[in-house]
Amino acid sequence: MNVQKVCLCTFDFPGPIGNGGIGTAFRALAEELVSAGHQVTVLYPSAYTENLPVSHWIDHWRARGVEMVSLFVEGPAKLHAYAAYQWLKTRQFDVIHYHDWKGPGYWLTVAKRCGLAFQNTTLVCQAHGQSFWHLEHSGQFMSDPAELEIDWTEQRSVEGADVLYSPSAYFIDYMRERGWQLPERRFVTPNLLPNSFIAGQEADGGRVPVQELVFFGRLETRKGLEIFCAAVTRLIARGVKPRRIAFLGKIGEVAGGNALAHITEASAGWGVPWMVRNNLDTDGAKQFLSQPGRLAVIASLVENSPYTVLECLAAGQAFIASDVGGVRELVHVDDQPATVYALNAASMADAMQRALTEGAVRARPAIGLAENRARWAEWHAGLTPRPVAAPAVTAATPLVSICMATHNRPVQLAQALRSIEAQSYPRIEVVLVDDASPLPEAQAYLRSLEADFAARGWKLLRNETNRYTGRTRNRAVSAATGDFVLLMDDDNAAFPHEVETLVRAAQASGADIVTCQPQPFSGGGEPPKDVARFPLGWMPIGPNLSLGMMENCLGDLNMLLRRSVWNTLGGFSEDRTGNEDWEFLMRAGLAGYHLECLPEILFAYRVWNTSNSRRQTRKNLYDGFQRVDRHALETVPPALRMAVRFGLEAHFAAAERRGEGYWSLHVNPDPGLREIAHSSLLGIDGLVAAANHVTERGDRETGLMLLRQALAIAPSAPRVALELIGREEESVPLPLDSHWVEAVISGLAEDELPRAGLALGRLITRGERGSAELMAEAIMRRFPGSEQGRFLLAMARS
Repeated sequence: MNVQKVCLCTFDFPGPIGNGGIGTAFRALAEELVSAGHQVTVLYPSAYTENLPVSHWIDHWRARGVEMVSLFVEGPAKLHAYAAYQWLKTRQFDVIHYHDWKGPGYWLTVAKRCGLAFQNTTLVCQAHGQSFWHLEHSGQFMSDPAELEIDWTEQRSVEGADVLYSPSAYFIDYMRERGWQLPERRFVTPNLLPNSFIAGQEADGGRVPVQELVFFGRLETRKGLEIFCAAVTRLIARGVKPRRIAFLGKIGEVAGGNALAHITEASAGWGVPWMVRNNLDTDGAKQFLSQPGRLAVIASLVENSPYTVLECLAAGQAFIASDVGGVRELVHVDDQPATVYALNAASMADAMQRALTEGAVRARPAIGLAENRARWAEWHAGLTPRPVAAPAVTAATPLVSICMATHNRPVQLAQALRSIEAQSYPRIEVVLVDDASPLPEAQAYLRSLEADFAARGWKLLRNETNRYTGRTRNRAVSAATGDFVLLMDDDNAAFPHEVETLVRAAQASGADIVTCQPQPFSGGGEPPKDVARFPLGWMPIGPNLSLGMMENCLGDLNMLLRRSVWNTLGGFSEDRTGNEDWEFLMRAGLAGYHLECLPEILFAYRVWNTSNSRRQTRKNLYDGFQRVDRHALETVPPALRMAVRFGLEAHFAAAERRGEGYWSLHVNPDPGLREIAHSSLLGIDGLVAAANHVTERGDRETGLMLLRQALAIAPSAPRVALELIGREEESVPLPLDSHWVEAVISGLAEDELPRAGLALGRLITRGERGSAELMAEAIMRRFPGSEQGRFLLAMARS
């Protein structure tokens, strides 16, 4: 067997992240590759964890044969992807897998296309679900330009891969419908399952009795929570009641609020107790569903190839699922009529009713677990790279003309010229145009350059009057003789490998224009000598023209371009306002020229406190933005349709932020529901608020189950523990030992002593004086001078 070195680059992996679908897919692939004898590294760029420190999970996965690496990066997804590229480019892997969501592989595809790295590595993009796909099928308006940025990096991550994997044919069709140019090499088969799912446990198509309904999936709109609640309401109105209802999945949002608010409101007339299980991983969910009489209900509005269905099929678990996305592809054709229902509340209620009255079919998979694992193994073994030689930079490479305008900055100009002299690229000419600098020291420095420029064959030109930046730079390029032009500000400095890297990228990719990452520094002193680890502040990503109408994401003036492109476009417009570089890049993109933005910091960008951008009036800024957008607005081509759509939807998103979404349906919103809706999706606040609300309306059983779930997540939370002790009519299996009681009381505030007294009184009423005394003694240690504490201790001992 040929042992492969494989890296899985992911923002979602079990351990730091609880139970995400992408994490499950990457975990299953890691386990499968390790069991086959391959070397597996999981690259998790983030520092984020939902629970234990990342260092714990590194040790956890190393014990299972997987080398997990975290770069502990904080910031936007594009910065995480940049860090991943910088780490990976210094290492050799045969195959790198990354997912589409948030684009962790975006910079990898740019680097390979531009000949910077990965020439002997196969890049595999796994298409699990992009951000805009989630938004549009959840009924959420785009509300931030960052969503356009992520959508574009996701698209380019897919398009730039060597191989595209999708767990469903449906999702391939979806990406095609959006106009994406998909890689020729594709692989479509269901996701792998973790090795805790054993082949041969699949069902035989028989029926089983059902007493409980389990909503299986994240508690959110896209997973069909609202339709599920509506279907349950219809079902109960028909006189068909399940014994209990469970919600199994992470708590998400409905109409901008905590989903528990919607469940609490919808369940008011059910008369059926319900519970939430939001802390179970894949194996825990499997165990929960396996209890007799439980039917998993998968109600999603849209799915790619849902793990909820796949897990039920592999475990022989009875379920029903909405007929969306790639769901039908997973189910054996003979079992689809009894398992897959049309996406509406009436059809879902019908399917629930049949399961409760006639029993549910344990559906068979379209592709068995063993067969699917064999497919994956065969496919992965064939992922051999197709070597692409990086272009060599030699003395025969094209001449690059570095074109620069200068005005009254002799000290900084000298620094810029020294950085050009230090370049590793061998064929450079400089064309410098002075825009009528009035300072004597500026003119003196320019005169000192004349002999050296003449000896090198460089050009030094002077404007008789100040012509502003656009016209001055146009004059510089007109005098250039190189096949490539590199534009440069007179106060910036190039790192020694800048020109070589830009030319290599243009040659390898065929790009017409190449930009890169800047390294900002402030003041008039010497520029930095060392390249920073990450871009600081502004970080362009490339020719995302939709986003480019709102912010410059394409790159700086510091761009390398083919002279032929400049000649065709006619250079910069000559308005006496800013943004000529941004406007030029947008014009080039709209004209169909090939632009690339590199994930490399190649120049130092000086920031002045008195720079043009800081001095501009509101009218100057307005004119600058108009300058950028005027060409796009004349045509509105397909590449800008997302920007137009964003402009419309941003209005609706603002209305939602003003409270015109979910709460606009209520003239006087119930304050209890509002508290639930505004509670955090993590932690226990939502569970406790929902428990209080349903208890107040008389549903004590549901309230107790919600409190028990809160206690399972936070075992020593004082108010939850005391609420439970105070509410339970009978003794329950609470961990009433000295350590637990001490932990609970240590977090108690003195104004919560009355609540503690109620709980202590309940223990005494139930005859549990030993537990009552244990609690009273802990209270006295916590509040030694408290009269109320002494009273509670005396009451416990009486």
